[in-house]
Amino acid sequence: MRHTQNRWTFPDATHRRLRVLLLTSDDPQHAYIRRLLAARLDLVGTVVEPGAAQKRRLWTKRRYYDLAFRIYQGWRQRITGRARWRSAYFARLSAELPPATSVIHRVDSINSVAARDLVTTLAPDLTVVCGTGVLGKRLIERTPGLMVNIHGGWLPEYKGNHGVYFAYLNRDWPRIGATVHMVSPTLDAGPVLAQVAPELHPGDDDEELYSRSVHQAAVLLTELAIELEEGAVLTAVAQPDRGTTYRHRDRTPGVEFRLWLRRLRRRHPVPSRAATSTTVSPEGTTDLRGDQRRCAVGLGKERPS
Repeated sequence: MRHTQNRWTFPDATHRRLRVLLLTSDDPQHAYIRRLLAARLDLVGTVVEPGAAQKRRLWTKRRYYDLAFRIYQGWRQRITGRARWRSAYFARLSAELPPATSVIHRVDSINSVAARDLVTTLAPDLTVVCGTGVLGKRLIERTPGLMVNIHGGWLPEYKGNHGVYFAYLNRDWPRIGATVHMVSPTLDAGPVLAQVAPELHPGDDDEELYSRSVHQAAVLLTELAIELEEGAVLTAVAQPDRGTTYRHRDRTPGVEFRLWLRRLRRRHPVPSRAATSTTVSPEGTTDLRGDQRRCAVGLGKERPS
């Protein structure tokens, strides 16, 4: 992989395929992303940091307040049926893809020595990150090639956790979406490669919009990786220094209850909108891709035979 000022090329495009590594967790969307990458690219391995391991680490570090909210968020998802809805949504998409056959490596921490050694051994050209804990500087420096994150939120305005939810809460409809950006030592601050905005329909809740956003971002990232593999230039743009970083503890029961009342009283109408995807051209301008109908089936463009 070769890069100059946030412009990336794959000089071996005519000789071999792009080696892709996935660093992720164990939720339904992560399993779908693994299948999608394996179906369209050369996925050489997956490193999984389970959600349970992330919670154990909070306990070990005596971050009990943060742990309590992580547990609360899981309960909230299950009690409201949102966990079941998300699982069914991504199960439908995964069923359209062949099973991934590359090895899954489970680690207690994405920043562990074991994880860093795996990255060195697998030697990826492209590392995709989604759903792990915050990546440490040593892991980032150890990872060769291009390292990108699928962030469930619109950057730079909605960093951290629950980006789609807080945009929904704020009625910030233009900024409901997901971002594909380069990984940097500062959380969710790396240069942006692409952003997606899902379809909006009256009556949508934040769970539906989050799932569509991550789905569409995964498809677009896969398409960009295929284009890179075929010799295209991949370009990113630096983020403006603004926005808010949200944590699990910011999504409190009180905030949820007030939003529920607002929706019950029909004071939170969702406008209609078609899905769009925006990438950065080699000239540094944005490329609006418009209605991405391919996202409905979870597959990007077909690879040439």
